[in-house]
Amino acid sequence: AVRRLAGRLDGGVLAVQGPPGAGKTYTGARAVVDLVRAGKRVGLTASSHKVIGNLLDAVMAAAREAGVPVRALQKADDLQRCSDADVQCVGSNGQVVDALDGGDVDLVAGTSWLFARPDLAGRLDVLVVDEAGQLSLANTLAVSRAAANLVLLGDPQQLRQPGRGIHPDGADVSALQHVLGDDEVLTDDRGVFLDRSWRMAPALCRVVSELSYRGELQPAPVTAGNAVDVPARWAAPAGIGWVPVVHEGNGSASAEEAAVVAALITDLMGCSWRSAGVEAVMRPSDVLVVTPYNAQVNQVRGALAAVGLGGVEVGTVDKFQGREAAVAVFTLAASSGAHVPRRLDFLLDRHRLNVALSRAKTVAYLVGSPALLTSPVQTPEQLRLVNGLCRLVETATAAALAPAGR
Repeated sequence: AVRRLAGRLDGGVLAVQGPPGAGKTYTGARAVVDLVRAGKRVGLTASSHKVIGNLLDAVMAAAREAGVPVRALQKADDLQRCSDADVQCVGSNGQVVDALDGGDVDLVAGTSWLFARPDLAGRLDVLVVDEAGQLSLANTLAVSRAAANLVLLGDPQQLRQPGRGIHPDGADVSALQHVLGDDEVLTDDRGVFLDRSWRMAPALCRVVSELSYRGELQPAPVTAGNAVDVPARWAAPAGIGWVPVVHEGNGSASAEEAAVVAALITDLMGCSWRSAGVEAVMRPSDVLVVTPYNAQVNQVRGALAAVGLGGVEVGTVDKFQGREAAVAVFTLAASSGAHVPRRLDFLLDRHRLNVALSRAKTVAYLVGSPALLTSPVQTPEQLRLVNGLCRLVETATAAALAPAGR
């Protein structure tokens, strides 16, 4: 539907919501190739060179697969450019303008600073905005002048653009969020919702779907066998695993949780896991450890290094959007609601939980203090967030191992 609708745009906007593992990049890349094949001049933009490069690489791969020649130009330096060698990289805006004037390019990629320039106004037939849930309405409007039509690819239910300063109501919300409104999924009259996840095991997909997508995100049949042969004490082979760790007085870092995470990953190493019918043996690169706080990142890295697992990636939620792994581990760190830095609204934010859990193909482990489940709340929103955590734990399989600490 996305490819068909993108080709029919006539002075309009196509909004596409792509939940985790739903093939947003795959679909977007092939839509761009179709547009180029139809003789359209296309632009690609996003909030970062990394996101732009990821989609641009996918476009070039799809073009080769389809046998469609694409003359692509990226405005970036050598450290920021995509990895595809067939993409010409330039360092100045003037070189982009010259290429457009000469008819030497089908596809132009760059940040909003490029497409917001007056000398690019009206130069393109279609501008594709990737991760449009992270680009503010103001920035989207600024770049939209470059093209007659706009395609917004993203997911407002994942991480949004960080706010800076004080703005009028709605100014810091993305254009895609404006289209979505207060709903969780795009309805057919407002755009396209990619409703199949090709990543997550069905048990995990159901939880994420209920958490963020009104139950409408469904697992693709190919994920039916996704699982990992975990030791019995670490709970479920697929879905959500709850690992309660008792500790007191911790805010943004917990040595107790870090030790449990290290023990869990140690036991996972060498286990068999399956995804989309392919079986493999668990390695450090097959696990992502996610946490809300930089202090806990350092705590977990130290614990993993101590057991010879320094190769496991650890980072905050922001680092891993767009990534996937066999197993994801989300460590909450805070002992209770009373110890939470930046309030419960940050720790239990649904967008962060969604991104953290949905990185996994098989099982996502939630490691945290049981006291968080009974956190005192001060607002209706905090009540909803704590209830959401309780619901996650209720649907999870609890680990038999529940280490205690102080």
